Amino acid sequence: MRLLAAACATSLLLAGCSGYFRDRSMDYRLATSTPPLPLPANTRPVQPLLPIPDVKQPFDAGKPFGVPYPPALKLAEAVAELPPLPDSAGRLPVKLGTDGNGIPELRVVGPRERVWDELAKALVAAEVKVKDRNQSLGIVDVEIADQPYQVRMIRATDALVINIQRNDESLAPVGIARNLLSTLQVRWP
Repeated sequence: MRLLAAACATSLLLAGCSGYFRDRSMDYRLATSTPPLPLPANTRPVQPLLPIPDVKQPFDAGKPFGVPYPPALKLAEAVAELPPLPDSAGRLPVKLGTDGNGIPELRVVGPRERVWDELAKALVAAEVKVKDRNQSLGIVDVEIADQPYQVRMIRATDALVINIQRNDESLAPVGIARNLLSTLQVRWP
């Protein structure tokens, strides 16, 4: 009997709470846009990786809303995004490109240990002065034009990404990074 009374009391209390808490699931329709955050003058330009498209028509709560579909993906573009396989000589594919902010990077598809060894060989072939190596962190301390830099190797979704940074965790100048990475790409074993 006590259990039944406790269950009834709990259900009455919970039923009373539904009137106390307002449903806020549609409040996003009342939101307004805010301008982007101002950045200090000495930072590199940042471009959004996933920009939000402009709304052509305002949302009308009285009409049914149809979700717009994303543009169709062309098959050729989808195939071009697949990671390449090693060539007939067994060399790993090395691709020079840029990240979402236009910063140069090398993408190498292959096992981490092999990419690490081939990076060391490419640095020797490019005659880059190596100061220190830390394989567990994926960092090679180098010196370029009497300035200290770090060659960093990190795991991405489909490849290992190699980029150039300064020792203070900031990015290397784009020109220096592009020159070194293109040299490494040409001299990759």
